[in-house]
Amino acid sequence: MYLKRIILFYFFLFNAVTAINPTISYPYNQSQEDITQYIVDLSKDIHNSIQKPDSTILSNSKGEVKLKLFLSPWGELKDVYVSESSGSRELDGLCLKTVWLYKRYQPFPEKLGDKDLWIDVPIIFEIDNSRPDSLTSSEFRADTSASLGVNSASRKHVNLGINDAIDIALENHMAAKIAQEEIELSKLKIREARRALYPAASMNYLETTGKTAGTTQDFTDKEYKLKFEYPLYYGWRLKYAVEQAMSNLKASTSNYEKALQDLRGEVELAFYAYMANKMDLKLHKTLLEETDSIFTQAKKRLELGLITRAEFLQLESQMQQINYQVISSENELAMAKLTLAQAVNIKEGENAIETIDKEPGKDLEPIVVEITLEECIDSAFRFRPDLKSKEYMLEFNDYERKITESKNQLKVDLTGTYGKSGGAYETESMTMGNDWYIGLKASKPLGGNTLSTAFTKDKTSQKHGQSSRTESVTKSVELGLLDGLQHFSEEKSAEIGYKKAKDELEQVRDSIIKEVKESYLNYKKGLVQIMSNLNKIKYKEEELKVIKSRAELNEVSLSELAQAYMGLTDEKAYYIETLGSLYQSLAKLNKATGYALFLDDENFKLANTK
Repeated sequence: MYLKRIILFYFFLFNAVTAINPTISYPYNQSQEDITQYIVDLSKDIHNSIQKPDSTILSNSKGEVKLKLFLSPWGELKDVYVSESSGSRELDGLCLKTVWLYKRYQPFPEKLGDKDLWIDVPIIFEIDNSRPDSLTSSEFRADTSASLGVNSASRKHVNLGINDAIDIALENHMAAKIAQEEIELSKLKIREARRALYPAASMNYLETTGKTAGTTQDFTDKEYKLKFEYPLYYGWRLKYAVEQAMSNLKASTSNYEKALQDLRGEVELAFYAYMANKMDLKLHKTLLEETDSIFTQAKKRLELGLITRAEFLQLESQMQQINYQVISSENELAMAKLTLAQAVNIKEGENAIETIDKEPGKDLEPIVVEITLEECIDSAFRFRPDLKSKEYMLEFNDYERKITESKNQLKVDLTGTYGKSGGAYETESMTMGNDWYIGLKASKPLGGNTLSTAFTKDKTSQKHGQSSRTESVTKSVELGLLDGLQHFSEEKSAEIGYKKAKDELEQVRDSIIKEVKESYLNYKKGLVQIMSNLNKIKYKEEELKVIKSRAELNEVSLSELAQAYMGLTDEKAYYIETLGSLYQSLAKLNKATGYALFLDDENFKLANTK
């Protein structure tokens, strides 16, 4: 929210300058909300791509850099410079370098038009790294940390390594690389479609040598000319082709974002399962250490005859059960590690885990996010890339219909040439004269037939054997019989493609609603289970205190004391399992909303999009 307010302030200030200086490149009639949101997205994308600056660099700066980006409508960066320095040359240079290396700028929203724009983008760094209190329930987190015996003060900055996992996965994700190639292909298609709007030209040179009939005298003809062809009128077909190519680029960009989000979601689920299994193994190893001292004490009491053989065997059975739980936890952790290694998609999975798990001892904590189901659905409809992709594909197919319909309209081409030519016998000197040709061609489909007409006029220079220049005017009319029957199938195909795209869009909308509701309800259910687990843990902790006190007075057996430890550990294990499911539900909700609700800088956070 803080970031958006600052950007809004700059935008309003920029509009005030616009009223004085008419050279501002923003269109006056554009929606302020669309422009602001686009600038916010640009700022977030650039900020998230910048390598975290050293604290000394930030402390010696204002913590804010204003960049001016020159972008094309399809997101191509053409120029950039620092319009307002942060006061630190290193920070300014880091931002500029990141902007040039960043290749995934979003195309303009429709209301921003189709012309290149200079856009002011502020990049804001938080010098104070304290976490916002509004993101989580502090009492809830403190209560949880106390229940698990964790010092919450030491957990102020939690880096779970999820960013490392995603970065590794992105480097090896073939689907994302292919989607990126599709974006480059779409840009080429735009260039190709725009080229068709302008005249096509070619340079020609021709030289002919030979002998004339009846003589043995050699001759030479030379000719060079510039040839051009210009589409005067195609019924808006060429303009629609450019717009269609733009829609295809937007769809490709959204497909790329979807590939990244799908990968990110897969890695997050595997990562949080791995973290939960680590916590579970740590918990059962702690239980083994605590009960091992009890078992050692039982051995001494058995030797002294202070406990019965049956009591000792009961305790020995409990120790075997605890050992089995430790082995099971180790196996589950190994499987979770394998799943995570497969999710990041590299062969050296163990090395990847070492990179991801570089800060051991950091555990998951419950997260409370104050968000309604309606807000989640609204965010999903605004930010889901698969929904945007389907919308752009509907737009693409709509342009295909328009292009097909325009093929039934009048088509007019202007063609011509201009150059010099000449010819002479071997004994003569060659004189080059001007040549030119101009022609106007028109055609119009009539049912399954095509009516064509042409008017041409040309003049050529004198060649050998000629005494004067040649000149001609040609008029022609041609009716092609049943040569345009394919137009009917093209129209039908375009209509079917549009209906399919529309149906796919509706299906995606329905699936998004279902996905958001399911993940949201699972998350809320997880919060309720967490609270229930915490209450049970408190009860088991109090029960353990009582049994330990009674055990010191020999009022309860050692096996009962071990059972109390095991009961507490079981409740904590259920808590960890619920906590892992909570994080996975939150990750699914995050993905279901198009990653618009949260940031994963250090942990899940509420994004500044409200």
